[in-house]
Amino acid sequence: MVPDDDDFELPPLPVLDKGPPPDCPICGDPMSFIDGDWACVDCNGELLGPETG
Repeated sequence: MVPDDDDFELPPLPVLDKGPPPDCPICGDPMSFIDGDWACVDCNGELLGPETG
């Protein structure tokens, strides 16, 4: 028997310890954790994410 889509729960996601943010190699400010990786918003502007290549 196949369970209904509403009859199960996913386990909680594990909490990843990212540690302190590294400094940006360009400006030296601490970077932000964006989309699973460290990125500097000030240096990258709005060109973050997979859609920009």
